[in-house]
Amino acid sequence: MPTSLPRHAVTETDEITQILDDASQRWADASRAKLIVLVMRDWARGGASPLSRARAREELAGSLPGSSELYDRAGDWPA
Repeated sequence: MPTSLPRHAVTETDEITQILDDASQRWADASRAKLIVLVMRDWARGGASPLSRARAREELAGSLPGSSELYDRAGDWPA
């Protein structure tokens, strides 16, 4: 699509491929190019999406002494 706006090329490194694969679980009908936009919008909202919250719970689980039972309860909530 013609535009006068700047464009950016993104190389699908292993890390970017994994991010886009994860995002495709949430936005199954989106193209890879659209996934990049959706991931950036989600990031701009502070990772407020269910996928971002689920990933944060996984990363934090057991990281704080005495808090693992809090994160174990995360399974009670939708992702």
